[in-house]
Amino acid sequence: MKSNSTILTVLTYFIIISTSSILLNDIREFDFENFKNFISWSKTADKSENWFTSKSAIEWSYYVISVGLFFWRAYLIYAFTYFISILNEVEKGNYFSDKNSTYFKKIGNIFIYYTINVVILRFLLASIKKSDFNFLNEFKDEFTYLIPCGLALYILSEIFKKGNQLKKENELTI
Repeated sequence: MKSNSTILTVLTYFIIISTSSILLNDIREFDFENFKNFISWSKTADKSENWFTSKSAIEWSYYVISVGLFFWRAYLIYAFTYFISILNEVEKGNYFSDKNSTYFKKIGNIFIYYTINVVILRFLLASIKKSDFNFLNEFKDEFTYLIPCGLALYILSEIFKKGNQLKKENELTI
Protein backbone atom coordinates (compact mmCIF):
# COMPACT_ATOMS: atom_id res chain seq x y z
CA MET A 1 0.00 0.00 0.00
CA LYS A 2 2.90 2.33 0.69
CA SER A 3 4.01 2.28 -2.97
CA ASN A 4 0.46 3.07 -4.13
CA SER A 5 0.11 5.98 -1.73
CA THR A 6 3.54 7.25 -2.79
CA ILE A 7 2.47 7.16 -6.44
CA LEU A 8 -0.78 8.95 -5.58
CA THR A 9 1.11 11.56 -3.55
CA VAL A 10 3.49 12.25 -6.42
CA LEU A 11 0.55 12.45 -8.83
CA THR A 12 -1.27 14.86 -6.52
CA TYR A 13 1.81 17.07 -6.22
CA PHE A 14 2.10 17.04 -10.03
CA ILE A 15 -1.54 18.15 -10.34
CA ILE A 16 -1.07 20.92 -7.76
CA ILE A 17 2.11 22.23 -9.38
CA SER A 18 0.78 22.08 -12.93
CA THR A 19 -2.55 23.75 -12.10
CA SER A 20 -0.76 26.38 -10.02
CA SER A 21 1.55 27.18 -12.93
CA ILE A 22 -1.43 27.47 -15.28
CA LEU A 23 -3.16 29.82 -12.82
CA LEU A 24 -0.03 31.95 -12.40
CA ASN A 25 0.37 32.15 -16.18
CA ASP A 26 -3.26 33.25 -16.56
CA ILE A 27 -2.76 35.91 -13.89
CA ARG A 28 0.43 37.06 -15.63
CA GLU A 29 -1.41 37.36 -18.96
CA PHE A 30 -4.36 39.18 -17.44
CA ASP A 31 -4.66 42.76 -18.62
CA PHE A 32 -3.95 44.89 -15.56
CA GLU A 33 -4.34 48.03 -17.62
CA ASN A 34 -7.99 48.01 -16.55
CA PHE A 35 -6.90 48.73 -13.01
CA LYS A 36 -4.63 51.59 -14.11
CA ASN A 37 -7.43 52.99 -16.28
CA PHE A 38 -9.84 52.81 -13.37
CA ILE A 39 -7.46 54.66 -11.06
CA SER A 40 -6.97 57.43 -13.62
CA TRP A 41 -10.72 57.56 -14.29
CA SER A 42 -11.51 57.83 -10.56
CA LYS A 43 -9.25 60.88 -10.30
CA THR A 44 -10.87 62.67 -13.25
CA ALA A 45 -14.45 61.38 -13.07
CA ASP A 46 -17.41 63.67 -13.12
CA LYS A 47 -18.87 63.34 -9.63
CA SER A 48 -22.37 64.22 -10.80
CA GLU A 49 -22.48 61.26 -13.21
CA ASN A 50 -24.15 58.06 -12.00
CA TRP A 51 -21.27 55.70 -11.17
CA PHE A 52 -23.11 52.42 -11.68
CA THR A 53 -23.92 53.10 -15.31
CA SER A 54 -20.60 54.57 -16.33
CA LYS A 55 -18.30 52.74 -18.73
CA SER A 56 -15.41 52.67 -16.26
CA ALA A 57 -17.58 51.12 -13.56
CA ILE A 58 -18.48 48.33 -15.96
CA GLU A 59 -14.80 47.83 -16.79
CA TRP A 60 -14.01 47.82 -13.06
CA SER A 61 -16.70 45.18 -12.53
CA TYR A 62 -15.06 43.05 -15.20
CA TYR A 63 -11.74 43.43 -13.38
CA VAL A 64 -13.20 42.51 -9.98
CA ILE A 65 -15.07 39.48 -11.34
CA SER A 66 -11.93 38.25 -13.11
CA VAL A 67 -9.96 38.53 -9.87
CA GLY A 68 -12.76 36.61 -8.15
CA LEU A 69 -12.44 33.85 -10.74
CA PHE A 70 -8.69 33.69 -10.09
CA PHE A 71 -9.40 33.40 -6.36
CA TRP A 72 -11.82 30.51 -6.82
CA ARG A 73 -9.39 28.67 -9.08
CA ALA A 74 -6.70 29.03 -6.42
CA TYR A 75 -9.16 27.79 -3.81
CA LEU A 76 -9.85 24.71 -5.93
CA ILE A 77 -6.12 24.04 -6.15
CA TYR A 78 -5.97 24.39 -2.37
CA ALA A 79 -8.52 21.56 -2.11
CA PHE A 80 -6.00 19.17 -3.62
CA THR A 81 -3.63 19.75 -0.71
CA TYR A 82 -6.16 17.94 1.46
CA PHE A 83 -5.69 14.85 -0.70
CA ILE A 84 -2.03 14.86 0.33
CA SER A 85 -3.08 15.04 3.97
CA ILE A 86 -5.41 12.08 3.44
CA LEU A 87 -2.63 10.09 1.76
CA ASN A 88 -0.29 10.88 4.67
CA GLU A 89 -2.86 9.53 7.12
CA VAL A 90 -3.28 6.40 4.99
CA GLU A 91 0.48 5.86 4.94
CA LYS A 92 0.47 5.98 8.74
CA GLY A 93 -2.24 3.30 8.77
CA ASN A 94 -4.96 5.66 9.99
CA TYR A 95 -7.51 4.79 7.34
CA PHE A 96 -10.65 5.69 9.25
CA SER A 97 -9.37 8.64 11.24
CA ASP A 98 -11.40 11.70 12.16
CA LYS A 99 -8.94 13.77 10.14
CA ASN A 100 -9.72 11.88 6.92
CA SER A 101 -13.43 12.34 7.46
CA THR A 102 -12.90 16.06 8.00
CA TYR A 103 -10.62 16.36 4.96
CA PHE A 104 -13.14 14.64 2.68
CA LYS A 105 -15.87 16.96 3.88
CA LYS A 106 -13.67 20.04 3.33
CA ILE A 107 -12.80 18.94 -0.20
CA GLY A 108 -16.49 18.34 -0.95
CA ASN A 109 -17.35 21.80 0.37
CA ILE A 110 -14.68 23.42 -1.77
CA PHE A 111 -15.84 21.58 -4.92
CA ILE A 112 -19.45 22.64 -4.40
CA TYR A 113 -18.63 26.24 -3.40
CA TYR A 114 -16.28 26.57 -6.36
CA THR A 115 -18.90 25.36 -8.81
CA ILE A 116 -21.68 27.59 -7.54
CA ASN A 117 -19.55 30.73 -7.24
CA VAL A 118 -17.83 30.34 -10.60
CA VAL A 119 -21.15 29.86 -12.38
CA ILE A 120 -22.47 33.02 -10.70
CA LEU A 121 -19.32 34.99 -11.57
CA ARG A 122 -19.38 33.79 -15.18
CA PHE A 123 -23.03 34.79 -15.43
CA LEU A 124 -22.15 38.27 -14.15
CA LEU A 125 -19.15 38.46 -16.46
CA ALA A 126 -21.30 37.49 -19.44
CA SER A 127 -23.91 40.10 -18.54
CA ILE A 128 -21.23 42.80 -18.26
CA LYS A 129 -19.53 41.88 -21.52
CA LYS A 130 -22.91 41.54 -23.24
CA SER A 131 -21.92 38.09 -24.41
CA ASP A 132 -23.93 34.92 -24.60
CA PHE A 133 -24.40 32.93 -21.42
CA ASN A 134 -26.03 29.57 -21.57
CA PHE A 135 -26.42 27.99 -18.15
CA LEU A 136 -26.45 24.44 -19.52
CA ASN A 137 -23.31 25.01 -21.59
CA GLU A 138 -21.51 26.44 -18.56
CA PHE A 139 -22.45 23.39 -16.55
CA LYS A 140 -21.44 21.09 -19.39
CA ASP A 141 -17.98 22.55 -19.76
CA GLU A 142 -16.08 21.92 -16.54
CA PHE A 143 -18.62 21.75 -13.77
CA THR A 144 -20.36 18.53 -14.71
CA TYR A 145 -18.25 16.44 -12.40
CA LEU A 146 -17.46 18.80 -9.54
CA ILE A 147 -20.86 18.80 -7.82
CA PRO A 148 -21.25 14.99 -8.01
CA CYS A 149 -17.65 14.65 -6.81
CA GLY A 150 -18.36 17.03 -3.95
CA LEU A 151 -21.43 15.02 -2.97
CA ALA A 152 -19.46 11.76 -3.26
CA LEU A 153 -16.82 13.22 -0.96
CA TYR A 154 -19.54 14.08 1.56
CA ILE A 155 -20.64 10.45 1.44
CA LEU A 156 -17.04 9.29 1.86
CA SER A 157 -16.76 11.60 4.85
CA GLU A 158 -19.74 9.93 6.48
CA ILE A 159 -18.42 6.45 5.63
CA PHE A 160 -15.05 7.25 7.18
CA LYS A 161 -16.75 8.74 10.24
CA LYS A 162 -18.85 5.59 10.68
CA GLY A 163 -15.78 3.40 10.06
CA ASN A 164 -13.92 5.26 12.79
CA GLN A 165 -16.82 4.73 15.20
CA LEU A 166 -16.93 1.00 14.41
CA LYS A 167 -13.16 0.74 14.86
CA LYS A 168 -13.40 2.35 18.30
CA GLU A 169 -16.27 0.02 19.27
CA ASN A 170 -14.29 -3.04 18.12
CA GLU A 171 -11.29 -1.96 20.17
CA LEU A 172 -13.47 -2.00 23.29
CA THR A 173 -14.71 -5.55 22.70
CA ILE A 174 -12.62 -8.70 23.07
